[in-house]
Amino acid sequence: MEKLKAAVIGCGAVSKNHGKALKNSSRAVLSYCVDIDKDKAEAFSNEYGGIPITDYRELADLDVDVVHIVTPHYLHPEMAIFLLEHGKHVFCEKPLAISSYDAERMVETSRKCGKKLGVCFQNRMNNSSLEAKEIIESGKYGKVISALALVAWDRGGKYYSDSPWRGTYEKEGGSCIINQSIHTLDLLSWLTGGVEAVSAMDAHLRDTSDYETDDSAMALFKLKCGGSAVAFMSNCCPLSKICTVEVHLEKATLTVKQSGLNIETENGSEFHPSETITGYKSEWGISHGVLIDSFYRSIQEGTPFISEGESGIEAVKIINAIQHSKGKFIEIWK
Repeated sequence: MEKLKAAVIGCGAVSKNHGKALKNSSRAVLSYCVDIDKDKAEAFSNEYGGIPITDYRELADLDVDVVHIVTPHYLHPEMAIFLLEHGKHVFCEKPLAISSYDAERMVETSRKCGKKLGVCFQNRMNNSSLEAKEIIESGKYGKVISALALVAWDRGGKYYSDSPWRGTYEKEGGSCIINQSIHTLDLLSWLTGGVEAVSAMDAHLRDTSDYETDDSAMALFKLKCGGSAVAFMSNCCPLSKICTVEVHLEKATLTVKQSGLNIETENGSEFHPSETITGYKSEWGISHGVLIDSFYRSIQEGTPFISEGESGIEAVKIINAIQHSKGKFIEIWK
């Protein structure tokens, strides 16, 4: 099958995972890399291939099938809608958008134009996540009763000064919730069958002006399945990289981590390990390439994608609800 021609917009830190995936892909070839900083585009080109350009709008008239959007959050809707309308499939880094209104506009444009829109929730492709999803849907241990999500990271100082768009509501749309916790919140929703309503409190706990946004939050969820869930999230945990979803079924508890899946029943517990990495940005996990390959396969074969744009709408609705709740329940889907 002929390889699909790809472009990457945004040649910052996260783009490396997209570049590696495309460089090693049997389904795609990187044709263009785009960044308003010409030096970044050229450096990306030297490492992963593609012709460097500085204006993403040039892609409208170029021979490109799929565009990866790996830019600051606030730019996602404008870029995605423009590219979808010009006949390109779009694979967007999380979050799909800062507001659910914009996320819905993106999905509607995708439908109208007949082009795929995918969102980068790569942790759905971790072996631990896939196995937990299979177990839950099989009904082997009964229905979902409750769940717990825990995120404990450390973000401050240089992380924000290196990228001034971060730590602002206007351009990042928050911090701890929309950036670091979004993957875990997505897994919570995906594994349990969806969130119906949220009551939450978010806060800026650190005594610092490095950022204006939330660095911690706690939330209570009403689940569509009839159960409930809680989440605790913070960027104020030095040296910590904890991201866990615990799902309580009638006859078992599943604890989902990147390192593996723990299954606890009345007969004891068993741990199914997954491949992991260590060091810089290890919290990204190893599944970017797997998810990206799956996106290209879904285009070539005309099959559903595990992380369609609709997933992005739900995640943004949950995040917006957490940010605006102030302790009152907000319905996610009316």
